[in-house]
This record gives sequence, C-alpha cells and structure tokens, in this order.
Amino acid sequence: MYNVKITNNYFHSLHLDDPAANNAKSVIGPSKTVTFDNWGNHIIFVPGMGEINFIDLAEKKLPQYTSSDLPWTQQTWGGLIRYRGLDAYFRYEGGTTVEAVVDAHGCLDLKFEKGGMIVHLADVTVHADE
Repeated sequence: MYNVKITNNYFHSLHLDDPAANNAKSVIGPSKTVTFDNWGNHIIFVPGMGEINFIDLAEKKLPQYTSSDLPWTQQTWGGLIRYRGLDAYFRYEGGTTVEAVVDAHGCLDLKFEKGGMIVHLADVTVHADE
C-alpha cells in the first residue's frame, strides 16, 4: 500500500471519510500537514469544492495508460486519484508516498515519487442498442 502526505493550505478544514464507521470526521485543519500510512481507498471532502477520491488499484493497471515506453507504468502497484472531473494515475514498486496539497483556492497539487500522470477516464459512457 501507499502512504499519503496531505497539506491543507485552504481556509476550511478538510474532512476524511472513515469507512469502518461509515462517516466523515474533520482531520486536517487549515495550515496543517498530516501523513497517513497504508492509505488504500479513501475520500477527502474539500468544503465548497468536492471530493478527492483515492482509489487503490493494487495490481490492476489501466491498459490504455500502460506502455513499455513509460517504464513506471509497468510497476506492480498503482492508484488513481479523482477530483472535480480530473484523474491522476500512479504506479510504484515496494512503498511510496503521494504528496497532496490543497492550496488556498481549493486546487489540488499532487507529487508522485515513482511516476504518475494526468489521465482521462469517462465518468459516463453510453452504448446504443443496435
């Protein structure tokens, strides 16, 4: 699993889901940085902006974004981060830490130690009957 280091430079506190309790709790106040080990699947709620959805892909790859020309896409473990209609994909071997900074305007800045990129996954697809 991967670790996440979250810095909140936003004027509101960020709220983190608690899947075990099926609720949200405030965990990251303004001007605070917190690191979570073995992150997995979680959602961070950014008031007024929406949800940052962290998805642990484990060994599953996104085939359309896997290429021998980009060696990091061949790494065993991976994750997907979805926020406001944009998606970021990353992969790693062993462990890694993803750095996520929510800036003063609620924008998200990500840093991946071992490789990552912006990707596009359709939120909705339509298949017509023929």
